[in-house]
Amino acid sequence: MIDIARGIVRIEMTGGVGPGETLQFLERLATEPALRRGMPQLVDFTRVQAPPTAAESERVAQGFARLRHRFEGARCAVVVADPVVFGAIRQFAVLAVRAAVEVRPFLDVREAKRWLGLPDDLQ
Repeated sequence: MIDIARGIVRIEMTGGVGPGETLQFLERLATEPALRRGMPQLVDFTRVQAPPTAAESERVAQGFARLRHRFEGARCAVVVADPVVFGAIRQFAVLAVRAAVEVRPFLDVREAKRWLGLPDDLQ
C-alpha cells in the first residue's frame, strides 16, 4: 500500500514469502503512479515464517537492481520479530545497495519510523 497523504510505502508480508512473489510485488509496485523516487518504505516482516536464504536474497536483490530507476534513493525499514530474520535482512541490505536503496532491519517499529523520519503515531 502506498500512503500518498504521508508519502510512504507500507508493506506487510506474512507466511512463507518466496523470491518469485517478492519480485512480482516489486514489479507491480514499480508501476504504481503514486510511487515517487526516494519514497520511504516501512515493511512489516514480523509474521514471515522463515528468513530468506542467501540465494533468495540474491535473487530479490538482482530484481530490485533492475528496478533501480523506480526505487533509488529510498530508505527501507524492515521490522522483524526474530534475531535470525534480523540477520538475514542485514545480509539483504548489503545486496540492496545495487538498487541504491538503504535497507535496515529493526526489532522495534518506533525506531524504524524514527529512522524513516515518520511520526511515532503513524498507524
